[in-house]
Amino acid sequence: MDAPSRKSGRRRQPNKRYTVDAFEGLDIGDGIPLSVETPDDDEDDDFHVDNNASPEPPDDDLSADGAAEEDEEEYQSPHDLVSDEESLVGGSEAGAPTITRGFKKVKFDEIAKMKGDPRYNPRGLLEPAARGSKELQRLFFFGPAKDDQMPALKSHYRWGAELTIPSHEANAGGFGGFKTSYYHEDAAMKAESEDGWKWYEKEGGRESLRSRQRSTCLSPREARVYISSAARQSCELLMGPYKRQSLFKLKLHESLNLNDPWIPQASSVDTPAPAQDAKSQRNGWMLNLGEKIQHLEWAPNLPGSRQFLAVTTSPLIGSDPEEQNFSAPYAPAFTPRPPSKSSIQIWEFCATSQGRIDATCAPVLRKVLCFEWGDVKTFKWCPMPRQSLAEQASERLNLGMLAGIWADGALRVLDVFVPAKDFGETEHELVKSAAFTAQPPNTICTCVTWLSSTSVIAGCANGCIGVWNLPSSLQTASSEAQRDSNAEPVMFCPVSSTYILNVTTCYPSRPNVMISSSMSGHIQMTDLMEMTSKATITPAATVRASRSRVGRSVLLWHEFAQVVLTVDDNFTLVAFPIRRFFRQISFTRYKSSVACLAHSPVHPFVMAGCIGGEAISNNPLRRAYENKVPIWNQTWFTHEWRQRSTEEVANESASNGDEVMTDALNEPEGHVTGSKSKEDPTPQEISRVLEGFKCKEIKLFNTEDAFTHRENGAVYSTVYDLKTSIKSMSWNPNLHVGGWIAAGIANGLVRVEDIAS
Repeated sequence: MDAPSRKSGRRRQPNKRYTVDAFEGLDIGDGIPLSVETPDDDEDDDFHVDNNASPEPPDDDLSADGAAEEDEEEYQSPHDLVSDEESLVGGSEAGAPTITRGFKKVKFDEIAKMKGDPRYNPRGLLEPAARGSKELQRLFFFGPAKDDQMPALKSHYRWGAELTIPSHEANAGGFGGFKTSYYHEDAAMKAESEDGWKWYEKEGGRESLRSRQRSTCLSPREARVYISSAARQSCELLMGPYKRQSLFKLKLHESLNLNDPWIPQASSVDTPAPAQDAKSQRNGWMLNLGEKIQHLEWAPNLPGSRQFLAVTTSPLIGSDPEEQNFSAPYAPAFTPRPPSKSSIQIWEFCATSQGRIDATCAPVLRKVLCFEWGDVKTFKWCPMPRQSLAEQASERLNLGMLAGIWADGALRVLDVFVPAKDFGETEHELVKSAAFTAQPPNTICTCVTWLSSTSVIAGCANGCIGVWNLPSSLQTASSEAQRDSNAEPVMFCPVSSTYILNVTTCYPSRPNVMISSSMSGHIQMTDLMEMTSKATITPAATVRASRSRVGRSVLLWHEFAQVVLTVDDNFTLVAFPIRRFFRQISFTRYKSSVACLAHSPVHPFVMAGCIGGEAISNNPLRRAYENKVPIWNQTWFTHEWRQRSTEEVANESASNGDEVMTDALNEPEGHVTGSKSKEDPTPQEISRVLEGFKCKEIKLFNTEDAFTHRENGAVYSTVYDLKTSIKSMSWNPNLHVGGWIAAGIANGLVRVEDIAS
């Protein structure tokens, strides 16, 4: 006896039929009748098309991919625009034969889509986001080999539970803490630190750099014009608990302990002050450098207690009268600018034995490098590992090599030394000739990064990139007459048709892969091993990501997630996986446009500095490894700036006018950080810093609060004051102090804090 067939519990309904030909009677065809395929009686029953079939699948025909259909990035083919309860019918009212698209046909299309059918996937590749499991997505995201999967798994195991900020120490289970990339093990780092610096330590590189780099010492009075000619001598700052903030006045190059505004004050003289809550304690400093922070970066490879932060300042855009009137005889972005004075300040911070910032030792301006080559546009310390040098009080400490771009369009490399720890005064050094100089012909350098301990890469305004090798350049210019000559690149070829905005490498896991962005809106990934010519580039050496409407000036390589991070014009942090560079993944969204991104080589957390004054932290590794986890943002602090009214300035000037004259007479000669003088009137601007924000979950799509900058269905962008923006940020790359981060603001303030929990 045959077993009874299983039937569905849903009520069966007839399929809808569309038999009206809207184009009947119109001469728009080519005269060729439409061929209609009919099922063959000899075919297998699984491929029959039943006109009266129900759109509901049999109960025993459920696929294993049903659980994967919830992916938020589901792919839709043109056939998916028709409901499963509808059928596609061809023909006319005369009763022409029709074909119904039943469940079997739909299932066949889905299988074809999964297998990479070019009708559905123009690239001919599998789309794991459409119908793929988590394992399949990780396979295409990180790679098929064990060496590709295991480092990502270890990173996610260690930091996947931390939402926004790093922890200072790993717990008993090994979660949290600081650790270098699992893609770059300790053995590889040791070999790189030994073999990569042989040219410097044993092959005469140190002596060649010192002989080519010529400098003279300056007095504090002589160096004042190099530090900042138009810097504000003081600024006013509101800090502290919300609704109980206090007003602080910072003089030029003066520091403020971040914990001071949070110390509870006594309500009266007889009443003692209450004890400070542990949650309100801060560990860091606030500095006033008097002018817009152009760029800042921590010096790497320093395992001791002395940590150094290099900072450069520059005037705000439009401060030059010629640029304000648009009468400058040059194009600043494409041609070298006239010579002007600039400097790089090196500040020293002290660390405790636990890796925290030492609150008892105020920051010290240890050294000032002065130049006459124009403003410093950007600079990069050489990040490659290096054997640590023992700190000795009687010797100068070598901070490493510093590559920078100046306003005259040249690329220069400096070998930087700082005096001993017990050296009391600030050292001022005028650099007349750099250890290495490269000036591309008929263009200027716009961005720079390090390829290795021996090579440096620079992007140019004409769309070319150049690679220079330091040891070969030093050997070529060994004679006295050739020391000041222009270095020849080992590779110089175009990668874009227009201005190169930023360039970075996928170091340390893929040091030969270069990522660059241009004004055209493209992001290019270039394999430098495939580029063998100085003038041409093979098509196989470069891959382009999806084009954006505007050029992306923010670009960095995230080693732990194996993605390239950038920000689009909707304030969204997007990532391009290294193995699927054509695919764009959204990680989080910010409140305003992003001016800078900071990443660390010892933890996966990324800090964004926005033009609205927000500093926001996030962990991109969570969404890179598992794309359905909640997205969390943590606001470190927000900065607000405004111009003071004329009445406020007049009232305060009248109250302390006598004090200004007295302090000016008592100021010692050459004292840069002194009190007010005749050139230092009452500050006409004020800043406010808010902190203590909670973590916030971010929604990217399909919610009302997905876009915070939307009004009546239109997305807008707010225009902020220039001095509100956070211009540059940097995590400390040294392992024992990986929780330190510095933020430079456009009004001249620098905030340095250890935010690790």
